[in-house]
Amino acid sequence: MESNNSNTINIAITGVGGQGVLTLAEILAKAALQCGFNVRVGEIHGMAQRGGHVVCTVRVGENAKGPIIDPGSAHLLVGFEPVETLREIQLVKQGGCVLMSSHVQYPVAVSMGQAEYPDHEEIIKTMNKYTDKIIEFDALELALKAGSSRSLNMVMLGAIIGTGLVPITEKAAIEVVSATFPKKFEKINIGATKLGFEMATACKK
Repeated sequence: MESNNSNTINIAITGVGGQGVLTLAEILAKAALQCGFNVRVGEIHGMAQRGGHVVCTVRVGENAKGPIIDPGSAHLLVGFEPVETLREIQLVKQGGCVLMSSHVQYPVAVSMGQAEYPDHEEIIKTMNKYTDKIIEFDALELALKAGSSRSLNMVMLGAIIGTGLVPITEKAAIEVVSATFPKKFEKINIGATKLGFEMATACKK
């Protein structure tokens, strides 16, 4: 899963409002800029303040003229939750990579008994119609290991770098994380980034 620095890398990030999807996209973009790459960021749709479905796009490379990622053109689909990832599976290119946290966050409709959460095997089976490159792990577990559930998005940041698909170094990402968060949260978020990086690096071997 090595990146090609001369091409534009399309990354779609999906999750639920409150999980830090927007913050992740912003930090990823800043790290890309720090590494000298052209970058575009966009929010396709979402209700970030209401706990609704959120999708952000990050395009890195010389041909990134706008933020829109067409269906079937994302090199990497990053999902904070299985069903939220499944919602946007059409964005990933054939043979592209899915990076997904396996921790389930039930939608309100499921919690109220108005809908059923799909079986995990069915979720993976549907995703496999688009790609068999799925890196899956419990990002919340790693966030808690780092010291806070709120660092889940930084676990995903580290994992994105760890895939080797984006032309961003772990060092650049950590520098941006350090500059972004207040001093009292810096250690936790850097730790979460490193744990995510280690997990994705190990999964791709």
